[in-house]
Amino acid sequence: MAALGFFFIVLPCLAVISFICFAACRAQQHRAFRLLAYGCLAAGLLCGLTPIAVLLWASTL
Repeated sequence: MAALGFFFIVLPCLAVISFICFAACRAQQHRAFRLLAYGCLAAGLLCGLTPIAVLLWASTL
């Protein structure tokens, strides 16, 4: 049960936080913040798409 909570509660929350971080860093003018923004975007996509991948994997069992 703890694994389900991690995949379907914690990871989507982390995805939202990462997308907010992406937006905040993207709004900055310095180049380092723009590079950090794309790191946050990648982390957000990974966290956001993992529950979908788990559902697809579980449907094949």
